[in-house]
Amino acid sequence: MKRSLKELNKYSVQVIDGEKGKVKNFLFDEDTWIIRYLDIDMGNFFVEKRVLIPREQLDTPEWEDQNFPIKLTMKRIDASPDLEHDLPVSRRYEQDLAQNYDVVPYWPTDMALYPNRESIFTSNKIIRIPKNMNKEKNVDTSLRSFSEVHGYSIKSTDDNFGHLSDIIIDDLDWQIVYVVLDTKNIVPWSKQIILPIEFVEEINFQNQEIRIDLTKEVIKNAPEYDSSKVVDAGVENALYEFYK
Repeated sequence: MKRSLKELNKYSVQVIDGEKGKVKNFLFDEDTWIIRYLDIDMGNFFVEKRVLIPREQLDTPEWEDQNFPIKLTMKRIDASPDLEHDLPVSRRYEQDLAQNYDVVPYWPTDMALYPNRESIFTSNKIIRIPKNMNKEKNVDTSLRSFSEVHGYSIKSTDDNFGHLSDIIIDDLDWQIVYVVLDTKNIVPWSKQIILPIEFVEEINFQNQEIRIDLTKEVIKNAPEYDSSKVVDAGVENALYEFYK
């Protein structure tokens, strides 16, 4: 099922021994656009305690209760390395985290674990991952966060407008499959549209900009996204018919 990160960002988390926390952010790696970590707060009203939890340590999500059970005790979480608050998170920190939580690092054998997914919008082709333009030199990480890219400006092939307002994942494998664009600064047809990531040509983290391989006119005519409705087969079929 397809799910909104904006909505999942409202979920609670609960460890084995019952203590609860809140989801604060999601981290994905820019090489595959797959969610890798939950950034959670296990503190209280007075003190914040931010920790990263590898997605592999999640138990079956309780979608109806908006809760992510975690297969860890609070003692185990307390033993984790202190979170580097200044993103990006280093690869060394990820290695320490993987060792503490007994998880297999997702690099460099990632594609053996996550085989290429076929695109439903381009026949006989795999999902195209957006390119990272102007990658910073000497930055030892591939992680990016939802809160970081939320609000990035949009550049079409012929204009600049709007911003990224949400990300949609497939909860089967936590692959990012859609981005939601808000064109509210375009009058009089302001709206939100849902765009397959295959049409995101590249992402520039330094300029905080996403370039899409479509014209402004195509976006203007794209189906409007209603965040109150589930992205089900009907919605995806409509998207396929429009973008094919």
